[in-house]
Amino acid sequence: MPSAVDAAVDGDRASARELITEAVEVTGRVSGNANHRFTAFNATGVALYQVSIAQVLGDNGTAIKRARTVAPGAIPTAERRGRYWVDVARAFHQWGKPDRCYQALLAAEQAAPAEVRHRPPVHRMVEDLMRTDRRRTLPDLRDFAQRVGVPA
Repeated sequence: MPSAVDAAVDGDRASARELITEAVEVTGRVSGNANHRFTAFNATGVALYQVSIAQVLGDNGTAIKRARTVAPGAIPTAERRGRYWVDVARAFHQWGKPDRCYQALLAAEQAAPAEVRHRPPVHRMVEDLMRTDRRRTLPDLRDFAQRVGVPA
């Protein structure tokens, strides 16, 4: 699945689609959300990669649609839950939905604080939110920025 993300990062939509489709097919042959050999290869794990791939490719509506199929409580680790919420935030940010982006960032912080404190893409989103939130419609954004290490 990481190779599908790599293909997406390289802009190779066809390879990304082919690789993630193969992963989806394989999850149909494994039981539930088991953690086979501690690989986190299961339906939830593949869905997380689908969200990431769509977001990386700029298919923000698809990323959000895929994200809505994931139950965050079913994500096995805090780091993966945080990463899920960061991907959701990035999709909303690219889609021009600052309020939804901010809510996803707050969820990421709650799930895995390190995922928002130490990720340059998160810092860039927060900086952008602060620049564009001139009417201060995003509650406590300045406090959030300070918590994650972005000068307010």
